Amino acid sequence: MTFFRYTKVVVGDKMIDKIHKFINEFNVDYMDIRHEEDRNIRIYFKGKKLENLSDSVTKGFHVRVIADGGFATCTVNDEKELRSAIEQTVRTAKLSAKFNPKKVRFKLSEPVKDEIYLKIDDDPRKISIDEKLEILKKYNDLVLSYEKIQSTSMEYDEWDKKKFFVSSHGTSLYFEEVICQIFGKIYASDGCMVEDIWAYAGGSFSFDKIRNREELFENRTKIAIDLLKADKVPSGKHRVLLNQDMVGVFIHEAFGHFSEADDIKDHPQLLRKFKLGEKIAPNCLTVIDDPTIKGAPGFKIYDDEGIKAKKTYLIKDGILTGRLHSMRTAYELDEELTGNAVAVSWRFTPIVRMSNIFVDKRDKTFTELLDMLGDGLYICDAKGGQTMGDMFSFGAQYGFEVKNGKIGKMYKDINLSGNLFTTLMNIEAVGNDLHFRECGGCGKYMQFNLQSGTGGPHMIIKEVIIG
Repeated sequence: MTFFRYTKVVVGDKMIDKIHKFINEFNVDYMDIRHEEDRNIRIYFKGKKLENLSDSVTKGFHVRVIADGGFATCTVNDEKELRSAIEQTVRTAKLSAKFNPKKVRFKLSEPVKDEIYLKIDDDPRKISIDEKLEILKKYNDLVLSYEKIQSTSMEYDEWDKKKFFVSSHGTSLYFEEVICQIFGKIYASDGCMVEDIWAYAGGSFSFDKIRNREELFENRTKIAIDLLKADKVPSGKHRVLLNQDMVGVFIHEAFGHFSEADDIKDHPQLLRKFKLGEKIAPNCLTVIDDPTIKGAPGFKIYDDEGIKAKKTYLIKDGILTGRLHSMRTAYELDEELTGNAVAVSWRFTPIVRMSNIFVDKRDKTFTELLDMLGDGLYICDAKGGQTMGDMFSFGAQYGFEVKNGKIGKMYKDINLSGNLFTTLMNIEAVGNDLHFRECGGCGKYMQFNLQSGTGGPHMIIKEVIIG
């Protein structure tokens, strides 16, 4: 994939000029306006039945205003109503300032002027919905052709976003974002019990990750069937080897949200626990958030505040070194901008989000990690979970017994729990086989963001509570 930057694009310039004129009419501390044109294609099978086939487009404006230190936002989908909406938002911000002694401020970056159009080799925007339906149906039928498969839930999701962003600080942007993915759930039954497994493909701007994935769906189907014969995992404290998918989701859920500054900035106790410069893990652990990885779900060039996206080290050699920020949180905590403010559509205000968070690779091969593990559990593929403060609980889709470094029988009904800080310090070794989960996704403050990736290499942790 390449990017084209033009100095003059008629459509972009017209909208940007309109937004500039609106902003210049008002004398406020700060204002930005984001205009989006969002297209969403959704195809959904439940078993053999096509439940949903939709191709929808929405567009609108999102306005943010700081006036007299007060902050307010609004959304409007009709350009004719934009001026009156801005006027009301300015009044609301000024009213808010009278009742809030803490004034809102943003940390500002150097103004940017840029227009970016994506050129994608296998562009999903150029592929008919008929072909997308045919491909999804093919995978769904393939899974259902297996004897013990009871049902499926198979969905194709695609977002094509065109974004215009203008701020009173001087930033002026047009950029595009595209992501497409298949997310499926496969249900196997032997007449007595039902087991399920997830299957996903894509999670990228390119359609080539959607094509020719029969082998992936066949392999996931076989795992679902094998789970019918699997034993329940023995409960207790175990030394475990997590696969790449499990490592990525663990670091995202158990640690990553504490790196989002809007989640901790108003909690002194959490700020003390997550003090930059403190050692919170062994030297083998480095955690990075990197939106610049092309092909990963969280790829971005600019965030939704017009800040250039960049790689951020959150943990480096066991030391807490960074946090993810919006302009507001960076000002309040007096830390660097990171370009991590994201809104899932024009209807929402940007909040701090991870992009592609991952554990960086080290030097151990998978075979070496198995030998180090000796006797323990090999745990694979995350299956939901929850956190409460620094305590976590996560499911795994399946796992295996390991004896003398050899993988043995399959286990199911696996749940991992523990304290984040204790678990981080219990990491013993990190592999060299970094891999990103194909499809992302993360919910926060009623915004479900597909553009959120996770990854990591295999990793050994001791004394993990398994139930």
